[in-house]
Amino acid sequence: MLYFCFQNFAAMFELFSFLNNPFLVLLRESIQALPGIDRIDVLFFEKERNKTVLYSAQQENQENTFVELPIESQKMDGINSFRRKQKEFIWLNCNDLPYSNNNTTSLIPTIFSETESHILVLSFPNETDFSKDLFFFYFKKNATEFGMNKSENLLSTSNKVIIAKLLYSNLRTRLHSIQNDQSSLGLLNAHFQAVAESKIQFETENRQLAQRNKQNIIQLTEFLLNDLTNGNREVYILAEDAKELIGLFTGSIFDLKNVLNKAMIVARTLQFDKNRNEYMLKADYFSFANTFKKNEESVQSIKFLEENVRHSQSKTFDFLNEMEEAAQKALHLGWKLTSTNIGHLMEKPITAAAISDKLKHHAQKINKLMEQYPAKWSVTRNRFRPLQNCITKAEKKPLEKAG
Repeated sequence: MLYFCFQNFAAMFELFSFLNNPFLVLLRESIQALPGIDRIDVLFFEKERNKTVLYSAQQENQENTFVELPIESQKMDGINSFRRKQKEFIWLNCNDLPYSNNNTTSLIPTIFSETESHILVLSFPNETDFSKDLFFFYFKKNATEFGMNKSENLLSTSNKVIIAKLLYSNLRTRLHSIQNDQSSLGLLNAHFQAVAESKIQFETENRQLAQRNKQNIIQLTEFLLNDLTNGNREVYILAEDAKELIGLFTGSIFDLKNVLNKAMIVARTLQFDKNRNEYMLKADYFSFANTFKKNEESVQSIKFLEENVRHSQSKTFDFLNEMEEAAQKALHLGWKLTSTNIGHLMEKPITAAAISDKLKHHAQKINKLMEQYPAKWSVTRNRFRPLQNCITKAEKKPLEKAG
């Protein structure tokens, strides 16, 4: 029989031990922890290779050796039959093992010189092939390492039962712990895999959206070029580097038109020729720096202004928001924009009289907010007459004072 060393076995345990096959983890731990044992075999069904395999660990010169033992094909049926019949534990002689050879005398070099040993077999159910996975513990007949005083003392029947039950309970607990750790790790891996896939999907969608936006802004730029050259003989063509730069633009259409107009002037200047009417707009001709800075400053200014307004006029600001939301609900329901209906649809319903009172006492603040935020509260600003009257009265007061 040929034997080959499982050389990478120890290297497998550099990270978490439960990342490896549970039976190989227990094989390594047991040979290091148990006294009075020269060798341990483990016979189990390996799901990854879809077959029954046999590993062995042996103490030799105070070092542990781990090997995988090849199983002869003609013995496989007998071995699997042996696996199916086993109970929780049993003590056997070396010649009773289904994979042993009476003529074999050594492994490295004495793997089968176990006639002096008693062998404890522990079995654990395998849900994959509905059989049993087995541990074989080769105990010395000499029991001095278990605390016996005389070298001739042997393990008694009661000693064997106690050892078997303790060892079986210990391995079963450890085996369940490793399997639970692997299941938990599997759930975490599945979660992180889903997160990673979602991130990739979002990034892909963002890239697709950015590409569509880029194409749209380039088309808009070409339309503006035609608009700016309407009636003229000049023809302006966007260079590829200019398209890349324009694709990043996020400002308003008015800013884009201004930048585009300046780029056209630069192109006519740098490519001046009396007989020329076609110009190439290169990326160097465009200056978006001021526009980008303006956009950033505008956003920051709006945020700063809103924070200040919310601090000093928060009640009036919130009241206008609530009326606007109620007005939008009323339109959705097909209701008329009356004080009664809007008051009824507000988050905290109020009467029409209460709305009139609030508009009267907050008129100046309302008018100031309307001037600061011309794009807000469009429904109530344009269609809710009580608010329109409030704005009109607030605008007339300064004129009356001046007169």
